[in-house]
Amino acid sequence: MEQEQKLQILQDLVALHSVNGDELPVANYLKKLLDAAGIENKILPLKDDANRANLVAELGSGKPVLVISGHMDTVDVNKDNWKTDPFKITKDGDKLYGRGTTDMKAGLAAMVIAMIELKESGTEIPGTIRLLATAGEEVGQPGAEELQEQGYIDDADALLIGEPSGLFRTVFANKGELDITISSEGKTAHSSMPFLGNNAVEHLLNVLDNIKKCIKELTSGVKNDVLGETVFNIDTIKGGNQVNAIPNYAQAELNLRTIPELSNPKILEAFQQVIDDYNNSTTGHVKMSVDMDIVPIIGDRDSKLLKLVQDTARPYLAKQEIPAEQRALMQKEAQMANIEYQDGGFLTEGVSGGTDGSKFLINRPTGFAYLVYGPGSDTPHQDNEYVSEKMYLDFINIYKDIFTNFGK
Repeated sequence: MEQEQKLQILQDLVALHSVNGDELPVANYLKKLLDAAGIENKILPLKDDANRANLVAELGSGKPVLVISGHMDTVDVNKDNWKTDPFKITKDGDKLYGRGTTDMKAGLAAMVIAMIELKESGTEIPGTIRLLATAGEEVGQPGAEELQEQGYIDDADALLIGEPSGLFRTVFANKGELDITISSEGKTAHSSMPFLGNNAVEHLLNVLDNIKKCIKELTSGVKNDVLGETVFNIDTIKGGNQVNAIPNYAQAELNLRTIPELSNPKILEAFQQVIDDYNNSTTGHVKMSVDMDIVPIIGDRDSKLLKLVQDTARPYLAKQEIPAEQRALMQKEAQMANIEYQDGGFLTEGVSGGTDGSKFLINRPTGFAYLVYGPGSDTPHQDNEYVSEKMYLDFINIYKDIFTNFGK
């Protein structure tokens, strides 16, 4: 496949607006590419939304089975903050700007192109390469959940996810995640007579303060050797509609990144107890709902997959020009993760960001041959997101070598 066509495929994927949904057009586009190459594939619509779908494709047959995966959705866009059209790739030197270039349409495109080129060249694949292109990774991971329930991961010997690691990170573990909404219901009244109302904002703030104290107690001294500590954030808060009225509703959204030593169920149980205790002792009507609940994953640091990826990618990493500020960032990242790092080498680590691996490996969260490795910069979810053109093209060749050699 010519370089221009590889870049056009990425352009076509970026142009498809799959912001937090509408993955079906992306799946249809990938299916046309795979059909033209004669690669077996199928689209699997999600149960509850006709505009959302997963795609499954296979190359080779038999064991071992290497499952590769990438998600088709992206996060939202504030066009006013972009210097370019986020749904049209804009090239500036080696940088390709566009929503999803890093997270993670470049990784998905590289995997698909690698499969197509191997098929068209007649390269023998020892075992099976199974692509799982998923819907909804950014919010709730429903696509990965359905594929796991349908058994597409059951016979896997290893799982490679093309999320943006860049060349120098090989990620074998990630934290879990909890997205929680805390809502408070009250009663409206004139602000000159607050005793006639019930202030939902005040109740929400009180509960949030109690939750902060609770999580501080729960996490004190609790740490994982690979993933570090639990991370807790209050990310949004809303309440009231005018300054002279007691608010009758308020809401906050919390995000936690979790570790095995402090499980998601234990955190949720503790938060619910905080809320129950508050409601029972005040006039508060506070509730909690869980919007995302994924478990932490710690793979095998000594897996064949990880060693193969590093051996394959090492020549590409050696040729990469790394600016001084990037090298300093890598050193700092290694120090924070309490791992050794040699300049110009790989960072083999766990990260806070979650992946579809948490749904795929829900029954095998520890010790599986799991790895995150894909093209990208440190701009996922950011305005003016970009990927290196050279890195994108390099990863196509890296994936081809991995797919060819995994079963040997």
